[in-house]
Amino acid sequence: QVEPQATVADIKNLFSKNHPQWYPARQSLRLDPKGRSLKDEDVLQSLPVGTTATLYFRDLGAQISWVTVFLTEYAGPLLIYLLFYFRVPFLYGPRYDFTASRHRVVHLACCCHSFHYIKRLLETLFVHRFSHGTMPLRNIFKNCTYYWGFAAWMAYYINHPLYTPP
Repeated sequence: QVEPQATVADIKNLFSKNHPQWYPARQSLRLDPKGRSLKDEDVLQSLPVGTTATLYFRDLGAQISWVTVFLTEYAGPLLIYLLFYFRVPFLYGPRYDFTASRHRVVHLACCCHSFHYIKRLLETLFVHRFSHGTMPLRNIFKNCTYYWGFAAWMAYYINHPLYTPP
């Protein structure tokens, strides 16, 4: 039993005290089993219910903070590109290990790519505010596959030892 002035966030906190495995970010509370999730700031007395209400719980699964998501998404392409740029041994064969490209455009591309992702990392740390605190952990794999895969694909060809500029 809770007070009518209680928010959904208050109920989630009470629920997590009794069930610590379901921390508040992992919980979804609804008025209808197939309905929309209630917002944390919703107050019970403003909801379309009488003096008693049944709330339906749904486990959202493991969650990860948005800051961690963006840091992971943006650090990957930066590091992956640099691996290709410095031609680490397992990428292009032993003949080209740690060799440098003689084309200025390759160095310019590395500077631009690095600047872009360093800027994004710094924005994530110091500028952005996130409206939702977390994202399901399973989504980070598809997000990182997209960013990291395209960075590797692009870096492979731009930094290839046989690359010739147009």
